[in-house]
Amino acid sequence: MDIHLLSEDLQNKISAGEVVERPASVVKELLENSLDAGSKQIEIVIEQGGHQLIQVRDDGIGIPKDQLPLSIKRFHTSKISKLKDLFTISTLGFRGEALASIASVAHLSIVSSNGSDDGAEISIFNGELGELAPAADIDGTQVTIRDLFYNTPARRKFLKTPRTEARKIIDMVRRFGLSMPNIGYS
Repeated sequence: MDIHLLSEDLQNKISAGEVVERPASVVKELLENSLDAGSKQIEIVIEQGGHQLIQVRDDGIGIPKDQLPLSIKRFHTSKISKLKDLFTISTLGFRGEALASIASVAHLSIVSSNGSDDGAEISIFNGELGELAPAADIDGTQVTIRDLFYNTPARRKFLKTPRTEARKIIDMVRRFGLSMPNIGYS
């Protein structure tokens, strides 16, 4: 028996289990990113309880075009840079693994603009990073997740019915709304 390094794709799928348990956990991670970006209005769209589609759009600061490809790499973050930062964390998410983990178990697309340049879009489909493409200037960020757990059938079979998963998403968004009533959610 040889000890060997797991492929990055397999590492991401394993890490996804810690971050992505169900559609509500995906929405939670995306909401945290939106709130950390200074959003005042966040729109959430789901289809089939998040099994088929989860889309979160915000009016936050956006991601610069040249930084968009880095946003979906593991352990890439703008929120910490040195060990000392771990003791003064003032953001909801900081590890830089949520988007990479989500992209390893779903099809992911991000459209973002930050006001200083045109919008840009990047996608991961079947684990393959797409090219950075021009997109509409949306004054914020929109993350679209399709076919959650399409490539991990063991996880997909543990999802509850779309109605139950939708209820879990709504309950989680309500908790955010109660704790941050100055933010608009729809």
